[in-house]
Amino acid sequence: MIDFSPLHKTLEEKDMVISQMRDVILHPQTIAKINKNLDVNLSTIDKICSFLDVPIEKVVRIVPDSE
Repeated sequence: MIDFSPLHKTLEEKDMVISQMRDVILHPQTIAKINKNLDVNLSTIDKICSFLDVPIEKVVRIVPDSE
């Protein structure tokens, strides 16, 4: 399962909110998927990492479905 809690923590550390990426790099539907921990393309994660200038670990983590 994909977990975007690292992204939310990173945004908080940078004093940002996810909506600041709306229409700049993310489509509103993609933001909705992220907020629901749904799958997004790896290219989207790459865009987020580049925009925030952080490694992938600061954006997403993969957890076993059993958690």
